[in-house]
Amino acid sequence: MHLSQPAVSGHLRRLERELGCALVMRQGRGITMTGDGEALAVYARALIEQHDEAVRALSSAADDELIVAATEHAAESLVPPLVSVLNEELPGVGVRLRLTRSARARELLHDARADIAVTLTTPPPGGDRVAAVPLEWLGTREAPREKVILFERPCAVRDQALASRAGESFEIVRECSNLATVVSTARRGEGITPLPRLGPRPDGLEPVTGLPGLPSAPLYLATGPRVDRRIRAALTRRILEILHG
Repeated sequence: MHLSQPAVSGHLRRLERELGCALVMRQGRGITMTGDGEALAVYARALIEQHDEAVRALSSAADDELIVAATEHAAESLVPPLVSVLNEELPGVGVRLRLTRSARARELLHDARADIAVTLTTPPPGGDRVAAVPLEWLGTREAPREKVILFERPCAVRDQALASRAGESFEIVRECSNLATVVSTARRGEGITPLPRLGPRPDGLEPVTGLPGLPSAPLYLATGPRVDRRIRAALTRRILEILHG
């Protein structure tokens, strides 16, 4: 963001004064968002999304640029290595990222507004199943197991998780639009949440035992016409190296 920590803190304090509510609170050595902070983040992301949509609607990717659309779950473990592959194989070609929900990544590829899509559960057009990703229930040690935190629909992971607990008594306590809100809500101990195991587990969350097992979620890679077979094969190899060591 090219901002120092004091500058970010100053922006937060001004926002809190203007809105008349607390947006962040201390948690251990760091901070986490309050309920009002998460609500504001949803509006902020929607505003940024509208801005980005307007820019994309009026401009297309340059000839020397590729757009990668990927599920948020892959942001930490898969996306940086895939960008490295593209930089190595295609020097001089820029890479733009769209970290979003899998359904949105599929739409972007279908509409030719992305060149590469990495999604879970449902294949994009022309997508290849690359691997099976384990799903697991995560929460704090004290989190009530009968309270569940989920992504908003559409979300295939949500559907699989609910199906696994059919016949049980549980309550959906929060429906979230993005991964950050899911994780922060679970860290506060409000409930447990089903997440794919891609990379390290989020700090502060641990597996919840004693619940019905969750099926694995297929991971798909798809590419558009501007990405040739050689590059697609290199991306596939890199994903498999990461997931299987």
